[in-house]
Amino acid sequence: MTAKISEAAEAGDLVKQIESLGVEIAELKEQRDKLNNEAREWLRKGESLVEESRRLKQETRSLRDEVRKLRDEAARLKSELSEVRGRLSEKCRLRDELRSRIKELRSKVSIPKEKAEKLFEELEWHIQTNPLPAEEERRLVEKIKNLESQLDIHGRIEELVEQLNRQRQDIQALKEQADRIKAELDKIYGELKEKIGRVEELSKRVEAVEEEAKEAYRHFAEAKLSADRLHSRIVELLNKQRSLKDELRKRRKGKEEEALERILRELEEAYRQGKKKKLTLEEFKLLMSRGLI
Repeated sequence: MTAKISEAAEAGDLVKQIESLGVEIAELKEQRDKLNNEAREWLRKGESLVEESRRLKQETRSLRDEVRKLRDEAARLKSELSEVRGRLSEKCRLRDELRSRIKELRSKVSIPKEKAEKLFEELEWHIQTNPLPAEEERRLVEKIKNLESQLDIHGRIEELVEQLNRQRQDIQALKEQADRIKAELDKIYGELKEKIGRVEELSKRVEAVEEEAKEAYRHFAEAKLSADRLHSRIVELLNKQRSLKDELRKRRKGKEEEALERILRELEEAYRQGKKKKLTLEEFKLLMSRGLI
């Protein structure tokens, strides 16, 4: 009787251990699943951040290409502006030279052109139509030569003034061209400043996103490692629970065999004595499970 009580107590203890392990396993599975879900969330976030980093890097590369093209265009325009300024400087030098020559010639003018032309014609006509004393004729011829010299100076001045006007027109055209180039350069420099600022901004954003991605993958690794450790513990407890269940089944099977032998002995004894044994429900079920009824 004491042995049976001890066996029952041991079996009950096994059941309690199995049930306790079941509760612990369920709790650990819940924790593991929560950690796995958390790990998946961190993984998705990390992958999303990596994709964002790729997109930002592509945008940065495109902007850098645009910056390079703008710098090339700026260099071309600066070269063109330098050439225009060189031509402008030369034109201004020629203009100043013409002004100086015109000023020098004008200092030699002693009579207005119209008056010189009129006087020249009058003197020529006077000499041609009037008999003059030799001395008077020489004096008038000398005066005519002086008038011719003055008219020649006026002619040279007019020619130089015409050249000066052309130089002024060329200078104005070159100034306008230089202003247009400067305006284009200012526009390009404005775009360059904006795009370079955007490149710097994107570069900082890429660094921040990559740092966030590293952090996300670190959290993922930590959560996954914790989940894997819990899984290993769950497997360990499941194996322990399975071992206890096997032991409990063996004990119960042993008890069933003993009970079956006892029932069969009692039935055999009752049969020899010509009596009828009343079976309990449990005894009936046991015989049914073995196909003996």
